[in-house]
Formats: sequence, structure tokens, C-alpha cells
Amino acid sequence: MASIGRAFMRRNNSYDVVKLKTFKSYVDQDEDETDDEIKKRASSFFQNDLIPRLLPGERVVTEADSVLCFVPFTEKKQGTSGKLFITNFKLTFLTGDRSSYEKEAQRQRNKIIDDGDIPLTNIESIYQVVSGGKRRKLLPNTTVSTLTKYLEIHCKDFRTHVFGFKFSPKDQIKKITNAVIHYAYPNKSYLLYAFEYAKALQTPENGTVSNTPRYDCAADWERELNRCGCTKWTVCEVNQGYCVSQSMPERFVLPMNLMSYDELMKAASQFNENRLPAWCYTHTSGASLVRMAEMYADSDLAGYVGNLSSEMYIRTYCNRLRTAIQLADVNKGYPVEMDLTKLCPSLKDIQGAYEKLKDLIFIDSGKDFAVQDISWLSSLEGTKWLTCVSQCLKTACDAAEHMKRHTVIIKEPDSRHYCCLISSLVQILLDRYFRTRIGFQSLIQREWVAMGYPFQREGCLVQDLNRPNNEYIPLFLLFLDCVWQLMGQYPSAFAFSETYLVTLWDSVHMGIFETFLFDSYHQRTRYHIDGRWQQRFCLPSVWDWQIQFSNDDQSFFNNPLYIMKTNPDVCEALTKSKNLESSLRHKISIKKLYSYELQNFEESNLCSNAVKSDRSTRLTPLVGAACMKLWSQCYLRWQTPAQIIGGGNPSQYLQQCVMVEEILCLLHKLEVLNKNSAKSVNSLTRTRSDLVFSMALDTPRTTELLANSYLTSSFPFSSAQRLSREEKSVFTPISLFLEHSNIDYDYSNDDD
Repeated sequence: MASIGRAFMRRNNSYDVVKLKTFKSYVDQDEDETDDEIKKRASSFFQNDLIPRLLPGERVVTEADSVLCFVPFTEKKQGTSGKLFITNFKLTFLTGDRSSYEKEAQRQRNKIIDDGDIPLTNIESIYQVVSGGKRRKLLPNTTVSTLTKYLEIHCKDFRTHVFGFKFSPKDQIKKITNAVIHYAYPNKSYLLYAFEYAKALQTPENGTVSNTPRYDCAADWERELNRCGCTKWTVCEVNQGYCVSQSMPERFVLPMNLMSYDELMKAASQFNENRLPAWCYTHTSGASLVRMAEMYADSDLAGYVGNLSSEMYIRTYCNRLRTAIQLADVNKGYPVEMDLTKLCPSLKDIQGAYEKLKDLIFIDSGKDFAVQDISWLSSLEGTKWLTCVSQCLKTACDAAEHMKRHTVIIKEPDSRHYCCLISSLVQILLDRYFRTRIGFQSLIQREWVAMGYPFQREGCLVQDLNRPNNEYIPLFLLFLDCVWQLMGQYPSAFAFSETYLVTLWDSVHMGIFETFLFDSYHQRTRYHIDGRWQQRFCLPSVWDWQIQFSNDDQSFFNNPLYIMKTNPDVCEALTKSKNLESSLRHKISIKKLYSYELQNFEESNLCSNAVKSDRSTRLTPLVGAACMKLWSQCYLRWQTPAQIIGGGNPSQYLQQCVMVEEILCLLHKLEVLNKNSAKSVNSLTRTRSDLVFSMALDTPRTTELLANSYLTSSFPFSSAQRLSREEKSVFTPISLFLEHSNIDYDYSNDDD
């Protein structure tokens, strides 16, 4: 057997000691096999013709044989050998060991990319390590002539990939290193893979499927105005054809009878990037939230206004603007103006905090982790990242407080950065609709995408030659972090889970969704009607989650505590149990037992009709820096030493899912017992919770599906495949969550 192993290694020098051990343990299962049988099994165990799975329009650029992919935090002593490919979409690593591709049950599986794939738009920085240990950062528009020993890829999802080229041909090493630099840092938008992807898909305009409004038509804006009960605001089409501002949508909302079309055209030139003030939201109090760019101190309007000075015209227009916004407020109060440049941290502060945070996170050495762990808390405080989160939440809370009585105008130079963040947070604080998945997605589509947040520029998807540093601005990450802080303080107020937020952050860097690919709708339109195209095409929307995940994977997006608050059957059952408990225990207040986690069903009016009609439920979070926490699932999910084995937030989440399923199954059994005839019993269907352990299926889910999935605090993103056998032995399979539970029992077959 050993000679066969050595012969196999000679034929396939790309397989290291780790794989030899794997193969040896595999063939040791049957000592009575002949040499021919062992050879046949070895041939089936390893795959020689490694070909990456390609998407439409994707092509292989170059490849390298005998590449080592190291397991993080093993000091480059453990890893897998295989083949490294560079396509125009991704960097992908494939190994001939087919056992490495076994799917793990109930772990998030993306349909577009595999575990060994790195989208090029997800690459933040590339480091080259040469012989002697010298390490340098590879910059855009550079060519590497020295031989690479190790290649370190730092990704925007905070994951580090390290590849070794000790056994790779020298010519392939140089080709693949330069190819990574060239394709990861394009200097033109049409060089992005999305351009080829759209042409290959040939999806006609409006051919994508999503329930989330895109706010590229008047109907979407009018629907939101009607939902908010706005009667003094109207959809304006002054920017039709992007004739006024290229960074704003063609349609947005302004006060009724504000100005004539010609006056709006003239007045727009007074604002930065010609961005007119725009409506964001109207609260139940009648106060509205308005975003506005700064006005120029000087202008060229003398020709339009005759003898009036430019300064007088600006003052006149500002007065008319404030009057119109004031009249749109039912309270007729004077608007409160908030200068976000003074209330929020500067973009440079955000960049600095993010760079320091990355220094803490981008570690793949156990020794470095141990050294850093000694001063972790002080180092985290030194990043000032949580301070930035605290400042933004405080500003949003202040704006929400003002909106009790006054309309609020939020201002910044271009109204494309902090206006997006603060306006979104304010609406989440004030309106429960935006705490549902469809509401949250429509909020991002309206306040970020439609209103022109520059995802392409600030995400460094395309290298701008006019910006020498091309620094990454993680403002959208800051927004998601703020939302996560709110979810931590109000765990049952949001319909989605933190896994949904992390997955959304990962999708930002996928590079094929139009939602996060452009700086504005105008840029997207130009992209779609490029001169080389004969027909207009559309890229898919990120909100069509079926493109990336199955229904089972999407079940991780749902919050079980929210279901307990809003599911009518669960609410009714808990209300009955509360009444029963009250009759048995007069001296103990059920309010004290349920108010903390479930926020008191009766007082909150949490029936399904109330959820749809009541928009006024407001969140009042604690916003001090001492109350801020590090978002571990997002930032530390790839750091193996920081993972809690069998615990962490995922453990709580899965236990909550079990609890909800227990309640639904018990409700179903009660319903069955109340029926007399077998015919009526068979016609009953179990309520579907759409959670990870949902039992609303034709047959109950068995624990075998969960036996190979291991629980850590990084679940469902961590991969148990990279763990050694010894490490797996101390992990807890998720199937144990069901071992002592009743939800895997089919109540419909119970005759009692």
C-alpha cells in the first residue's frame, strides 16, 4: 500500500503530505483489497482533470499547478495542494481530493461561488512574500518580476487566503501573480466581469425578479408616499434624462408647488453636484425627513436674476425652500437643520478606524494571534471604530427625537454619504416596516442605491487615476454595524438575523449585482446601453436571493424571536398560556416574565393587523460607546482561535429556532386533538415558520441531515472541512440540538 501511495505521489506531485495521509486512511478501510482495487479506488478518490465551474461570460485567464493552499493559523504547516486558476471573475483553488467537496448539511452554500472561490471584486489587498521572508504590498498597475514564494490575499469580507508556490513551475508563478494584480484592479468599469456577465445572460430590461422596489419609476415613489400618508409631497420628474443631476434618480420627491420647472432647473445649479433637496420619510407625527446638499457660496446666476446679487438669490431661494418644507409639515413648525459634517465622524476618521480594525483582523498566524490577544481590548479601543458607530447612532437618535415635533433637514456637502446612513437609521428607529426584510431592502434601494451612494468609487471596484490613494471607504459597513447594534439591544424587533446582514455585506463585493456595482442610476444606464451592445440588458438584483441561495439557506435569514412576536398562532398560544398562568399564579406578574425578551405581547398589540398598520413603534437605543460591541460574526468569523466551540450567538439562535418549532408543533397537535374525524385530521397542515428547523414539510426533517454540520460561533460561515480530525471531535454537531427535542417527531401520526 505504501508503494502505491508513493507511486501515486510521483504521478501527481501536487499532492502534499496532508493528502497522502487522507488517501492512506481511506485505503486502510479494507486490508483485503488487491493492488488493482486499491489503484481503482485511488483513481476515483483523486480527480486529475481539474476544471473550474464557470458562469456565463467567464473565462480562464491563467493557471498554476502544484499550488499549496494553507490552513489559517497553522503556521503554513497544514494545507491542501491543488490547482490555482484566475478567471475574469474570480480566483479559484481546486484540489483533486474529491472528499474536500462533500457538502455540509445546513451550512450556507452559495450557488455562484464555491468555498475555494474569491471574486476579484472582493480582493482588497495583495501581498507578495519572496525568498528570505521579505513581504510587500502589490499595488495596482504594477508588474512583478521577482519569484513569489507566498501570495497573501486579503478580502473585503475579512478573510485571508495564503497560497504557496514551492512546487509550482516558475513561469506559471509570474503569470498568475501579475494576472491577479491586473484583474483585481481594473481601471475602467467596462473591464469588470459584470459587463461580460450581462452580455452572456442577455436578460432584457425589467427581466429580473424581485419583490423589492427599485425606485426607478414614479409608481414606486408614489407607493411609499401613500404608505407614509403623505399628501403635501409629490413625485418630481425634473431630472428626466438626468438633465439636472447625474448622481440623482430621474424621479424623486419634493414639496408640492415648490417652484416651477424652470426655477428648479436654475436653482439646482446652486447645489453641489446639482443635487436638489429630496424627501426621505414622513413620520406619523406629520414631520418629514429631508436630505440636502450644500449650496455654493458663489454662483453664476447673475444672468438669471437680473440686478439681484447671487448671494441675495441664494437667500431668497433658501427662504422659499424652507417655507415649502415647513408648509408640508402638518405641525407648521420651523425645520431643524442638522449639519452631518459636524455631528458625524469625518470620512478620514472612518478610513483611519477601518485601517486599524483591519490590522487586528487580518491575522493568519497563531503566534501573532496570541501576542495580539494580550492587548486586544486596548487595541480595539484604539481603532476608534466603535466610537464611530456610537457617533452615528447618536446622530440618528437625535434626528428621530426632533421628528416628534419638527421636520428635520440633514445636510452634508454632496448628500451622498452620511445622508444615506443617517436617513436610513432614522427610518429604522421610527418605522417597524423597515425592520422587516422587504422593508429593509427597499430602504437600502431608495436611500443608498437610488439616491446615488457611490458604491463603485468608494468600494474601489475600479481604480480611479484621479484619486492617487484609492482608499476604501466602508460607510455601508458602518451602517450595517449600526443596525447590528440595534438588533443586539432589541433582539425581537427585527424580522431578519445577523446572518442576513453578514450575507448582505458579502454580496456587496460579489461584483455581478447591479445593486452595489454603480455610483448612480445614470452610470448604470450608460453601462447598459454601451455602444457595443445591440440591446439593453440588465444585471440581476441582489434582492433576488434565489440566485445565490436555496430556500433552506435563506431560512438562516429569519429571526425566530420576531416570529414569536408576529405569528398570529404563536401569539394566540402565548396569550392563552398567559391567561392560564394568571389564573394559577395570582401573585406573580406574567408581565415581568415576558416583557424583557418578548416586550409584552398585550401591551405592544402584536397581532398581525397591528404589525401592518402601526408605524409608530420607536426604538430608543443606548448609544454610548460603552454600549457598543464588536460584531464578531462579521469581523472574526474566519479567525479559528476566536471561535467559540459549540456556543456563541449561533447557539442561541438555533435554540430559539428549536423553541419556535416546539410551539408550532404543539399547536398542531392541539389542533389535531380537537378534531374528531380522521378526514379532518389528515387535512390539517402544520404552520411553516421558515426557520432552519422548519417542520412545515411533507415529511419531518431527520437529524441525519445535520450530523455533519459542526457548530461554532462563526456558524453558518465557518467550514468544518478545514478542521483536523482531533478538532472535529470536540465540536458539537447540530444534530444534537434535535436529539432531545420533539420537533423531529411527526405529531400527525400520533393517535393519542
